[in-house]
Amino acid sequence: MSTLQAHLDDLAATPPVRSLAEALAARTAIESDRTGTYVSLRPSLSGAIAVYAHRNRISIGLPPERAAEVVARFPGAKQEEKGPTTYLQLSDELLANHATAVMDLAVEAVTWKAAGPASTLGGHAKQSEKAPQICPEHWYALSPAGACPVCG
Repeated sequence: MSTLQAHLDDLAATPPVRSLAEALAARTAIESDRTGTYVSLRPSLSGAIAVYAHRNRISIGLPPERAAEVVARFPGAKQEEKGPTTYLQLSDELLANHATAVMDLAVEAVTWKAAGPASTLGGHAKQSEKAPQICPEHWYALSPAGACPVCG
């Protein structure tokens, strides 16, 4: 049994939620993490969460303009804004009735999150650290002002 399957079992995910998560894992590289009331699906453990799989619904992370563009395709879907991401919330009934379209959006979300900033396992994006500049003669890290500790 895979980690994703164990997470979905622990969550007691409904068949449409389970089916989407397993199909997404078969179609693109994702990592899963079980937390609280959901299983998070992301492009890597350092990537931002693309899809939240709840017991009987999913939330797909999209750019706000993209979420606004597609929400009308799914009557009854809701949108939740979280910073630079809008999560499209879809019930298991909507998942069952629009499986192909929802799968395409989930793959789009994973691709979008894979290209974005790294994230902590808590799901909050973090700034990547800038590599320090190095003195080419002494190989020491330069100070913020650009000075080498040996040659100034």
